[in-house]
Amino acid sequence: TSMMVNTSNANANASTVNGGTFASFLKLKWRTSIKEPKLNIRHRTPNSVDDIERDWVKHSALKLAFEGDFKAPIQRLLQAGGSEVLDIGCGAGFWSSDMASRFPISYFTGIDIDKNVLPNTPSSRNVFYQRIDLIELPLPYEDGTFDYIFIRSMIDTLPDKMWDDVLKELVRIMKKGAYIECVEAYDNLFDAGPSMNTLTQCNHPPDSPTTPTTYNIPSSSASTRSSTNSTLKSNNPWPNRIANLSQLEGMQIYHTHTPVGLYGDAIGSLLLEYWERIVKSFRREWVTNKLIPEDELEKTVELMKDEVNEYNTYMSWYSVVAQKKGYNGPTIQFDDVDDFDIVHTTIF
Repeated sequence: TSMMVNTSNANANASTVNGGTFASFLKLKWRTSIKEPKLNIRHRTPNSVDDIERDWVKHSALKLAFEGDFKAPIQRLLQAGGSEVLDIGCGAGFWSSDMASRFPISYFTGIDIDKNVLPNTPSSRNVFYQRIDLIELPLPYEDGTFDYIFIRSMIDTLPDKMWDDVLKELVRIMKKGAYIECVEAYDNLFDAGPSMNTLTQCNHPPDSPTTPTTYNIPSSSASTRSSTNSTLKSNNPWPNRIANLSQLEGMQIYHTHTPVGLYGDAIGSLLLEYWERIVKSFRREWVTNKLIPEDELEKTVELMKDEVNEYNTYMSWYSVVAQKKGYNGPTIQFDDVDDFDIVHTTIF
C-alpha cells in the first residue's frame, strides 16, 4: 500500500468528501468477513457530563503543552488529503473533531466503548464515530487501512497483558509506512504537597475499587480477576511495548512537563481544574467508602489549590511515535505554488 500523495488533486478530494465518498470509504474498509462485532456487557458506569468536561479540559491543556495535537511527522500527509486516521478511545471526540476541522480532506474515525459519550452529530463530514470494544478482537477493519493511529490516556483502561494483543492488531490495520502515536502521563505527580498527596492516595488506595478501570477481565479465573487492580497500577509503558514490536521502527519519544496550578499560566490553570474535577468525580465514592470524611475532603481541596503554587507541582507526559516497516518510497509529493504561480515540488 503506497502512502505517496500528490496534492494537485486536493480540490477533487475535497469535493468527494462533501459528496459522500467517506461513506463509501467506510464500506470498503470494513471487514466483510466479520459480522457485527460481539460486544461484551460490562458493569461499567457510563461517562457523565462531568467526565466529558474533564476530558475537554485535559485535551485543551495537552494541546498547549505539546504545541499541537500530535507529534508524528504526518502533517503534510494529512494536508494532502485522502489519509485515514483512527483515534482509539476517542471519548467525546475532542481530538478527532479538532483534527478533522484542521485537515478537511483526510478522514478520521473515532472509536470508544461508551456509545453514550460519542458525538451524535459529527462536527464535519470527514469524521465518523463508532462504538468498538478493544477486547473484541480482531477489530472490524481490513489489513492496511490506516495511515495514522492515535492513542491518548488509555494505558490503564485494559489489563496490562491485553495490550500486547491489541497493539499487534493495531499494527495489522496500519498501512506500510503508517505511524502510531501513544500519549500518556507518568504515574506520579512531581513536587506535590501533603494535601495533593492525600487526594492521590484516596484515588489509588491499595486493593480499592476506586482504582480506575474501564474493563472487567472476561475470564473465569479467580486469580486473574483478583490481580486486575494491581496489574492496572503497574502497566508496562508504551516505549517498552512499541520497542518489542518487530514490525515497527524509528521510535521517537517526546516529553513535556505540565504545571498544575495558577503559577503555570494557561496550562497550569487548566490542569488545576482537571484535578478539581477528578476530586469531584470521586467525591461520593471516597466519602461513602470512608476513605476521607467529607468536611476534611473540602478542606484538603482548598489547601491543595494554594499548595500546588507553593510547591510548583507538575505532571510529566510523554508521546511515543513509531512507524510500520515495509514502505521504502517517498512519503509524500507536495506541490506548493508561490506568489508567482511557480510550482515547487517537495518529496518527503
